[in-house]
Amino acid sequence: MNVRNWSVAALGLAAVALVELRTDYAAERSLTYTSSMEMEVETTSMRMERDGQPIEMPGGGGGMGMSESSEVTWTDTVIEHKDGAPTKLKRVFGALEGSTTMSFGGEDQTRERKGALDGVTLELSLDEEGKVVAEVKDGDAPGEALVGHHLTLALDAFLPEGDVADGDSWELEKETIRRGLGLDLATVLFQPPQDGGGGSGGGEGGSRRGPRGPRGGMAGAVLMQAELEGKATLSEDVEEVDGQSLRVIKLEITASGSMEDPGMGGGGRGRGRAFEPASPTLVETTYSIELEGQLLFDPQAKLPSSLSIDGTFKVESRREGEFQGTSFKSESTQEGDIKFSATVTTG
Repeated sequence: MNVRNWSVAALGLAAVALVELRTDYAAERSLTYTSSMEMEVETTSMRMERDGQPIEMPGGGGGMGMSESSEVTWTDTVIEHKDGAPTKLKRVFGALEGSTTMSFGGEDQTRERKGALDGVTLELSLDEEGKVVAEVKDGDAPGEALVGHHLTLALDAFLPEGDVADGDSWELEKETIRRGLGLDLATVLFQPPQDGGGGSGGGEGGSRRGPRGPRGGMAGAVLMQAELEGKATLSEDVEEVDGQSLRVIKLEITASGSMEDPGMGGGGRGRGRAFEPASPTLVETTYSIELEGQLLFDPQAKLPSSLSIDGTFKVESRREGEFQGTSFKSESTQEGDIKFSATVTTG
């Protein structure tokens, strides 16, 4: 091979150089994971009929809204590992906080809540079948909050299974996305309140029926049930953060389809329930979700550094049924914005 051909071959090899995007769990360090979710929902239209006659709705049926936010943080210290994966670790939970504000007719009602594992320390390990077992080492926790945990970082879900080259893409399945966004632990960390009680995070107004888990109303139900799918792509771009060159993984997540009836209630004081039929038949509820963002990976520290992803969703629902001997129909549209963010720091 002459020099010119050798140079062309070398350039070709350089163009397809592979990159390892894998978290190093053998390093002696602690990893602090912090994530947050923010959601804004507005009922942009609502129409109801009884026996074919329209029912007058306050504000024309629009203007009802909900804003929701939550933040969780914990610190992991790996105790044992095998083949590059953790097999036992200590997880110290910091603040697990959330709030929901319902808006209607110019009046707001806010509920603050604490997560079920706020301030708790767990030891997570693998049993003989490879399942994660959680043991409380400090603090108190309900048994329902000790299931569904993972030994690895949530953001690992967005990483490829093998080495990749610039421009390579890989598919993201529903459960992978739920894991990466923290949705799989939503009702574990924030236990749904019980009827007539405040549950694990009732706070003021906790005696009323609240939103379903950490994400209330129909929009929240859609988010939890949606058939999410997506794609991750290793960008050629490099982002400089605090003197470190971080690799950029572009994320695209979508979902559309129909879903089971999540019910008409969205928490609060039961507003709108006067027109709810005793046994409604769901005609149709459809949804669409579009999210875009990026995950930054630190190749020197060998771990995902931060996640930022946001987008919009829309839910349209039609119902019909019988109420007090009369026929009932309703149509509603909810639209909103949602944002997820997360960081991982070492100590």
